[in-house]
Amino acid sequence: MTALARARAARYVRLYPRAWRERYGEELQAILETDGLALRTRVDLLRGAVDAHLHPSTPSPLPVVAALSASAFAVAHAIALAAQPVPTDWPGYLDAALPLIIASVLALIPVVIGVWLKLGDADGGFGRIGVILAIVGYGAWLVALMAAATRLAYGPLTAAAATVAMAGTAALGVALVGRSRVVLGGLFGAAALAGVAPPALGWLAFAAAWTGVAVVLVADFVGASAARGGPHLA
Repeated sequence: MTALARARAARYVRLYPRAWRERYGEELQAILETDGLALRTRVDLLRGAVDAHLHPSTPSPLPVVAALSASAFAVAHAIALAAQPVPTDWPGYLDAALPLIIASVLALIPVVIGVWLKLGDADGGFGRIGVILAIVGYGAWLVALMAAATRLAYGPLTAAAATVAMAGTAALGVALVGRSRVVLGGLFGAAALAGVAPPALGWLAFAAAWTGVAVVLVADFVGASAARGGPHLA
């Protein structure tokens, strides 16, 4: 391996947390110097670095807190729309409630990333396609909603971005079911269907599905913490 290739390998190793590098860094560096940096290897290294930061030796509360926040904002948004005397016009948003759905969509981005990391190396095609579509879709949806909050037109763009996000969410659901996470995968599928359903019932179902996801992630977090000697919330 050339000096340039060794330097590139070292840069990937430095993406990992300090505690991880102290334990595994030399071993990983040696493997990369032997096997090289193929495209799949680079993708796996990036995912592993994110996973190491989000799931250190003690469980990280970030995806759990994000899921709880997303579900709370989604519930508040659904209640705000349900309280209106007449249904909202397409695409089903209320100007006064936009900050609530903006906050929910923002919080969902770390949720889908954290859940994708649960799939590990066996994420499969559905998992990889799903997380890409979800991140792109939720990001575009967030931008469109923020534009709407500043009084810019948002109908078709917002609907298209939300549809991409729901497609990614559904693909992640399929991948989760394939890894025997049937309940969590089913909730992802329900959230995806609710996200493209008519607003009158869609927002309530969307909020309910993400609340279910939050409950499952809390249970996972508590179980993982207990297995390591007790929960660590800080």
